[in-house]
Amino acid sequence: MNPCRWIAIVGRKGGSGKTALALGLAAHYTRAARRVLLVDLDPQGSASLALGADATGEQLADILQKPAAPKTVPSVTFSKSPPLGLLAGGPALATLTAPRALRDALAGVLVDVVLVDCPPGHTELDRLALEAADVVLAACEPHRLGIAGAARVLDEARALKPRPRCALVLCRMDERRGLDRAAPDLLAGAFAVPVLTVRQDSALAEALNAGRLPPASGRAADDLEAVAGWIDKQTARGNA
Repeated sequence: MNPCRWIAIVGRKGGSGKTALALGLAAHYTRAARRVLLVDLDPQGSASLALGADATGEQLADILQKPAAPKTVPSVTFSKSPPLGLLAGGPALATLTAPRALRDALAGVLVDVVLVDCPPGHTELDRLALEAADVVLAACEPHRLGIAGAARVLDEARALKPRPRCALVLCRMDERRGLDRAAPDLLAGAFAVPVLTVRQDSALAEALNAGRLPPASGRAADDLEAVAGWIDKQTARGNA
């Protein structure tokens, strides 16, 4: 059995497409029959709200402060998809003090993939996810302020030991804009990391607004499959 893969999706600027990326990857891995746990570390609870969960963050905050790891976690089920484990985010996380390391807190939960949706602008919660991660995806839109925040995420991840594998993910890419088309090559050279893209897709936005998992087909689904393929290659190398 392959060990669990821990993936942190981090975006320092609100509206970066981070939560859509986390939910899209959750949908991809769930449909591939992986046991998936989505940990919503965001006090806003956006991913949890999109999935129709009660976004208080109280259960997750309790787990992060208890001495014993839980054996099971709540799940949500969608039509034609296996259950998706979810530890909902919410306001209780904003005042969390002295939380346990994420891997220790969830050591008793048996899953194949842990996806951690991080909050914008909360360095302490980000660090919990970064320290647990095998892979860090710095999510941003292809614009200056978002890229500056992603650069800080990459710097922090690179300073960790052991160092997680890192990539920059440009979300909501619009191929009609020349700057968007040029951004992946320019940023790959500037940051010396792989640059992955997720294109704008109305079907993805509509699914999230309606409380459904992202669709299995379409532009965004193709891009998310490519992101997951890159993750799988990185984690396979680490486990070889």
